[in-house]
Amino acid sequence: MDMRKISVEPKISTENIRKSSLRAGLVLKEHFTDYKYNFETGKQIFLLAKVRGEIDIGKNLSNALYGIVSSKFKSVSMGSNINEIDDVDIYFVPNIKSFTYSPPYTGLSSHSASLELEIEIYGRDGKLQHRINVKQEGSRSVFNQFALKTNYDMACSAVNEAINNALKEFTDKLNEYY
Repeated sequence: MDMRKISVEPKISTENIRKSSLRAGLVLKEHFTDYKYNFETGKQIFLLAKVRGEIDIGKNLSNALYGIVSSKFKSVSMGSNINEIDDVDIYFVPNIKSFTYSPPYTGLSSHSASLELEIEIYGRDGKLQHRINVKQEGSRSVFNQFALKTNYDMACSAVNEAINNALKEFTDKLNEYY
């Protein structure tokens, strides 16, 4: 069974973000923006088929992080390395430490996803100020099929839940520091 590309559509709330007068830089390295997760499983008991697909995480996760950082700080500059960004007070360098997705193996298990995100924050002087690590999960039970949800819909929901939970935790920690 081909799950095709699973859609990553982070939803972020910027309502409770306190604005800072600092100018920020967001360093989005190519391995982050181009991050894709390919999966293929053995034959699934419940689905009687192999399950395979691709989850393009980096592009939309980059956009979501830009949205969070730009709603928090006075101005935001972006680049693929720290040398491309000038005249900022702090730099954010995100990294996907791990991502997993697992379709259900039996009729009673769930679609599940996990994202571990690390964001390093450097001062103007290049010294590491903070390292924020967040790890969150998302899942959708196959019982959602009774609500006429497809496997694809449930996979998308599990992946997006993990990403949204990680972004929310990052936003909360960012508010603690700035």
